Amino acid sequence: MGVAGSFIIPLSSTNLVFGLEWLPLLGGRADRTGLRLARLHRATHMVLAGDSAGSVGVVTLKSERQHRKKPFHSAAQNVAQLFATGTIALLLDLERVGFWLVAVHEGAVIARTDRLYRSRNDAGKVLEELHQAYPQIVLLGSPEAPDLPDLDALEAASSAHSQLFGVGRWNSLLPWPVQCFVLALLLVLLIPRVWQFFQRDTVAASSVQAADPRLAWQNAIERSAHNHFVHGIQGTRVLLDTLYELPTRVSGWNLRQAECLMKIRQWQCQARYERLGIEASNSEFLAQVPAGWSVDFVSLDRAQPSWHIDFYGAPLSAVHLKTSANNERDLFSALQAIRPAFGHIQIGKPTALSVSVPVDANGKPLLRPREVLHYFTRRMQVNGPLRSGSLLLPHTASVAWNKVALTVQNIETPGLKSSSLNLSLEGVLYEIEAHPEDSSPYNNESFVAFDSEPAVF
Repeated sequence: MGVAGSFIIPLSSTNLVFGLEWLPLLGGRADRTGLRLARLHRATHMVLAGDSAGSVGVVTLKSERQHRKKPFHSAAQNVAQLFATGTIALLLDLERVGFWLVAVHEGAVIARTDRLYRSRNDAGKVLEELHQAYPQIVLLGSPEAPDLPDLDALEAASSAHSQLFGVGRWNSLLPWPVQCFVLALLLVLLIPRVWQFFQRDTVAASSVQAADPRLAWQNAIERSAHNHFVHGIQGTRVLLDTLYELPTRVSGWNLRQAECLMKIRQWQCQARYERLGIEASNSEFLAQVPAGWSVDFVSLDRAQPSWHIDFYGAPLSAVHLKTSANNERDLFSALQAIRPAFGHIQIGKPTALSVSVPVDANGKPLLRPREVLHYFTRRMQVNGPLRSGSLLLPHTASVAWNKVALTVQNIETPGLKSSSLNLSLEGVLYEIEAHPEDSSPYNNESFVAFDSEPAVF
């Protein structure tokens, strides 16, 4: 298990920063996306290697560290600049600090690396996982591999592309009591006017809806989507990262199962550990578990920690959804391509999202105009090795998950579809249609299954 937090090694020309959190950049402008992710993670500093960067590094530095005269450079980004092509891993022994592991793929630092480990064995377990995800990876310093760079080489590689810069934040010049007084004054002055405007707007909207079925239906459908959110790629990545970082062994206790359920804007997670080591104890378990865990020892040999993950996603109305025909042609084809890496992938048939039918002034239901878009959902279930989760990630833009589980299995010979760490995901895929009445009847219990081998084209 990696040692949490960042650390700095001061050198003659710079301060090398280790232990950044690296996040992939998918689409959009790299600078804007990187800055948004840095602020989302409440980082004080970030590093971004140009407009075409494949990942962004973020870190929170303590205030006393920020005022050092020498610049800060990311050690991991310096490695990425030294090895801009191919896939490499660097395991460096930092005396009296630990073993630092970083991996780079085509010039981008790989997520969940740039970590410090207490021993070479701890880092070796992560290296094995990297080999599974990147079979072509080369460990620097090994036979027939490039030499292992030392701290002097990392310092010499420092450049503008690896320099950390501050993430701007707004800081109020007013004391907190004054802020509260100003806010209360604004509320007293504005609430009556806002209420009057809202009342006028409601009356006006009602009269327009009575004369405009299209607007009435659009408003009804927007209300139906109000409490629906999509996790998408970013939210799915946060969820998978939680499972990737889950310790499988803690001081003689072995992980057996973990499960996260989606509650109100928050993931509620729970795991089950079994005591296998003779010298394992409750106190040692509590000393090693991640911060934020609440542990319940249900017996002498079983521990049940629980924790929560903050929600990350977007309102359904803000997501660009595909039609059923688009998904069946493009998304399903993409899932068929990655199907060999999973035990099964199941997608249900589309079901219309429930809508309260609008009525006219006489209380009669209004007919829905054909051009009005309607939301649909498909049940989605995925099961397979945890390492295959990264293959699914790019195809989750319109997905909301409600349950994820990780099960530790005893498998003698792991294969493409089987692993000791098995992932299970349950959720819904959202779609949008203009003419749902033209489609075939929908059945909640029917599934489109990809359990057979994909066709060869």
